Amino acid sequence: MAKIPVEHKDLFGQPLEIGDCVVYPRSTNMMVGIVAKLNPKMIGVKGVSNRWGDCNKYPTELVKVAGAEVTMYLLKKTATK
Repeated sequence: MAKIPVEHKDLFGQPLEIGDCVVYPRSTNMMVGIVAKLNPKMIGVKGVSNRWGDCNKYPTELVKVAGAEVTMYLLKKTATK
């Protein structure tokens, strides 16, 4: 029996796929991460800064982001590692 692909949508209804850049709440902070895994109910997110590490979040806790500001943030964070 073949697996049915999981479809998740973020808070704004945008479809989420592996590799998408998202923002999500963590404690009292807003974090930036990359979608690493799509589980049946939750999404595995790899944080850009390793301060908190990886976590699982419900799709409605994520917002997909894109644009020049996100690209510059990701380049700055990965260059300092």
